[in-house]
Amino acid sequence: MSAVVALLRAVNVGGRTVRSAELRSVAESLGHTEVTTYVNSGNLVLVPAGGAAPDDVAAGLSAAFESELGFDVPVIARSATEWELVVRALPFPAQAESDPSHLVVCCWDGVPDVASIRTFDASVYGNESVIWHGRETYAYYPDGIGRSKLTLPVLSKAAGRVGTARNWRTVLALQKLVQERS
Repeated sequence: MSAVVALLRAVNVGGRTVRSAELRSVAESLGHTEVTTYVNSGNLVLVPAGGAAPDDVAAGLSAAFESELGFDVPVIARSATEWELVVRALPFPAQAESDPSHLVVCCWDGVPDVASIRTFDASVYGNESVIWHGRETYAYYPDGIGRSKLTLPVLSKAAGRVGTARNWRTVLALQKLVQERS
């Protein structure tokens, strides 16, 4: 059975607090096993019930979280193989080595709109570099993420998709958790 990475969007921000124990409890109530969380920002790794596909895991978790928590919780999920490809496709290896906290991967709920991303110009927002790759976007923020004008909502609008972002250290930590369960 292959593990799945499930990324919750917009939890533990803006009053939408969800404890890791709650995340695990909801996932386990759906029959998922070997459920673990990574840092308190909506990262789950699990072995899906009945070998469910990542999109089905995401939809089930999203519905269960909304029912349990009372607010919409978009979930983006990737299989172990897909997560490995996210890591391997990294277009910024030097930055990942020297400055991983300023490197982010945005995972989308589908493939971004090709016409929109062709015309997207990250230089309008500052010194950031952006590479679109399938259902992911890699962004490097040399001056830091916190004050950047290149935000997830800006990238979401360009992509025409719902997504969530994780820094490179988190991506690698989730890779390790997935490998331990696959």
